[in-house]
Amino acid sequence: MRPEWILGVLAPLVWAACRPTNLEEQAVSEPAPPPAAAFAPVPEHLPLEAKLEVLEMRLEAALAAGLDEDAGMMRMLEVEALTDRIMETPPPVEWLAQAYDTEAKLRQLQALADRVVAQMRRGIVEGGVDADARELQRRTRELRTALAMPGGGPAPPPLDRLLAGTLDDTVAFMGEGASGE
Repeated sequence: MRPEWILGVLAPLVWAACRPTNLEEQAVSEPAPPPAAAFAPVPEHLPLEAKLEVLEMRLEAALAAGLDEDAGMMRMLEVEALTDRIMETPPPVEWLAQAYDTEAKLRQLQALADRVVAQMRRGIVEGGVDADARELQRRTRELRTALAMPGGGPAPPPLDRLLAGTLDDTVAFMGEGASGE
């Protein structure tokens, strides 16, 4: 056998065995968590307000367990999965009495929960993740309060629909010239 051939086979094996472990790459290549429906079971028939209450209770349990502990991480994964499930629930009103889109508020909760879990997976548990989890708790409570307020209803018409009726007037006005003739 030729020494070059042996060196060509052994060099990559030695390099692979001796290279340092990239924790971030390892975390990304771990198996995906189970689907949200399996991980955070919640009855489908519950209205959005009840699901938000369950979310708030599970978030409280995650914070009480400590986000730097395994139990806290598991509970926070349940919270994150539950925010995904909540997106499947039709809201009782499209538009909150506070003049805000309900679905947009739900997406903000989902994004914040995703952020907290991502920070925890990277090992960032000091300060920032705890503050974000408490912010998620505060926003969940605010949304529950907003849904309970009277005055919500259908969303206002989109801007393009409002402008569609004025486009003809604008074009006609602009075509008349500066003198209005």
